Amino acid sequence: MIDRDLTMTESWRDREAREDAGRLDALRREKREACKALFFTLAVVIAPFLALVVFGLEVALVVLAGGLVLTIVLTLNAANQTAAIVRSRLRAAAAVNGLVLAMVLGILVLVLRT
Repeated sequence: MIDRDLTMTESWRDREAREDAGRLDALRREKREACKALFFTLAVVIAPFLALVVFGLEVALVVLAGGLVLTIVLTLNAANQTAAIVRSRLRAAAAVNGLVLAMVLGILVLVLRT
């Protein structure tokens, strides 16, 4: 009887340990994804200013346009993987980024013409 209880307890502990390990792995994945999102955001925000200081306005506008294109692609990709309520908001955000991209490209054309 004691051996049977010990075996059941060990299997219960093993199962709990596996579940805990799975939860910890999920938390680590979430943390990695959050770090990637943070670094992407910082890169998109800082890169145009750095390009402006180092190279000039034209390069800064090109870098800003590239960041906006990547943001639009990632937003639309995320919209295709979410629920309908969030999907409409993400598509609206991608549309706003598209408008900003059009303005940036317009400014770039004006700057290159002068």
